[in-house]
Amino acid sequence: MRTPAARTLADYGIIARRSWWLIVGSVVLALGAALAYTAMSAKVYESTSAVLVLPTATDTAVAGARTAGQVNLDTEAQLVKSTEVAQAAADALGESDATKLAGRVSVTVPPNTSVLEINFRGADPESAQAGAAAFSEAYLDHRRDGATASLDNAIATGRLGLDSLNDDITGLEAELAGLDSGDSRRTAIETDLDELRRQSGELEGEISGLEAEQEAVTPGRIINDPVAPESPTSPNAMFNLAAALGLGLPLGLMLAWARHRLARRVWYPTDLVDRCELDVLGSVPKSVRFQRREVFGAYSPGGRVFSQLRNVIASQLTDDQRVVVVAGVAPGPAASVVAANLATAMARAGDRVTTVAANPSTTVGLPELFGTESVPGLADVWSGRVDLSETMRAAPRQPSLTVIGPGAAARAAGPTSEAAAETFTKLAEAGRFVVVDAPPLSCSADAQLLAGHADAVILAVQSQRDSISETAAAATAMRQIDIPLLGAVLLPSVLGPLNNVPLPESRSLDLPAARRSGAQGEQVSADETPTDSLEAVEESCPTQAAAPARAAEPR
Repeated sequence: MRTPAARTLADYGIIARRSWWLIVGSVVLALGAALAYTAMSAKVYESTSAVLVLPTATDTAVAGARTAGQVNLDTEAQLVKSTEVAQAAADALGESDATKLAGRVSVTVPPNTSVLEINFRGADPESAQAGAAAFSEAYLDHRRDGATASLDNAIATGRLGLDSLNDDITGLEAELAGLDSGDSRRTAIETDLDELRRQSGELEGEISGLEAEQEAVTPGRIINDPVAPESPTSPNAMFNLAAALGLGLPLGLMLAWARHRLARRVWYPTDLVDRCELDVLGSVPKSVRFQRREVFGAYSPGGRVFSQLRNVIASQLTDDQRVVVVAGVAPGPAASVVAANLATAMARAGDRVTTVAANPSTTVGLPELFGTESVPGLADVWSGRVDLSETMRAAPRQPSLTVIGPGAAARAAGPTSEAAAETFTKLAEAGRFVVVDAPPLSCSADAQLLAGHADAVILAVQSQRDSISETAAAATAMRQIDIPLLGAVLLPSVLGPLNNVPLPESRSLDLPAARRSGAQGEQVSADETPTDSLEAVEESCPTQAAAPARAAEPR
């Protein structure tokens, strides 16, 4: 038996196929939500400018930085979104909220470059282009101002030092002019004066260099001017649809799996395998139509299913095993349909078969399916009124198939273990296969009793009608009596006329006169069929035995 652990990809495909509408619905709903979101979202345009960052005198290499070179581009990228740059860009754009404006800027650094890509998002192409240009210009101005301010400080400091040196030089020159030519201090003053003049010259050179560098400060330049975008970057319809598909499909699959695990009724053969631990001997497709109250033809789709079922059962039974009990799960004609068609398939294969109607509660039983008399029948044999041979009726179209009806007293007296064992033994000793149509397990224990004297058991399950819990309970009940449970046969949910109570035609003599006169076209419930016990019938031919049985019914 295949367990859930051995489930194959095909099994998952069946689970998905049975809930295809749920999966498709989830995907369609997700795609619809994505389209609605795309239609309702405000359009966002994005323009990009590329700024080449050049080093200045104030830039110093940072140890351990992500980017190589004198300029730390990660720091510069953060500087683009700083408050000072955002305020300058807001002033240029005429915006009042610099913080909100900075939130619409993003900066990226392409690998192995000294370039900053400044992206600005706007509500229209023109505002996106203007914003990217404003932030680029504001960043370069801020970087230029920073470098220039540093040089201004250095120049101012140098000029203060130069002024101090010039003052010292002037003082020494005045002192030197007041000394005589032979004064001993004159040589020392001249030496100090020369040193101060040298320092003054060097400082003047440094100041001139700083002034020249200040004039040549180049913090960078825009190498790619921003352009007006032709289409919005957000909302992205294709991205939204792909994301919706990626969410809707798994959601649909999860819902399909949950529906499979939470289903209360049997729908597919996999339900019998996975949740009821039953092997599936055969499954009649939903496409098979039950047009009449009779068995399938030999070459019809349904007939082929039961021919294969016959081969499977024959391969699992030995020569001494001949009695097969077919039990339904819930009240209905499922077991009778399986028993009748299985017996017919065996007869077509050349086997001598007797099918026994031990299920008096079915709406359509073996006599209705084969067109034979139901009285006298099995209940009459078990009550001692007739002999077993007198209840056997040959099927009209299968000479090797014999039908035993339920009998007129079938509802009044149930089977006993001794009577069932004796009946099955007599039929099996005659060299016949015996197929027993047993009562449903959900409302009677008779199926267990009958199966206890059989050689094999088959469950008849009707799709979308029999519950999983009752089917699993029926399988457990049959396994408890230690009789081989071969598996289950799954019938479609629609059985056509088999789901209706049989019309009172062939059994019109068995109904009260008042019913015969006014209800020819009316359907009757199963409880209105004859249930009273009959007087003992002396051994005679089947036709003579049937007359007292009919005469003994109340009128």
